[in-house]
Amino acid sequence: MDDPHLFDELLRAAERLGASVRVEAFETPAMRGGGLCVVRGETLVLIDQRAPLAERVLALARAVSELKSDIIYMAPEARELIEAIKGDRHPDVRS
Repeated sequence: MDDPHLFDELLRAAERLGASVRVEAFETPAMRGGGLCVVRGETLVLIDQRAPLAERVLALARAVSELKSDIIYMAPEARELIEAIKGDRHPDVRS
């Protein structure tokens, strides 16, 4: 699965898990492309629009890995990336 499709799959997964995802140009670039936060009780994933696509994919995957991602279906490639992150391995994501 190429990075644009992987990003879309992770985006759908985050939304199914109840997280809103916002892709915006950060004023100050994020170290890791973005991440998960809670704002006024709402689970939110902020992704830096200016980050390279590979970094955005990893940032979104890290965020999804922090949610209860095992309760939903994801495409095998997305699941493998999530499991690699949970296992603290450094996954190979195409750029």
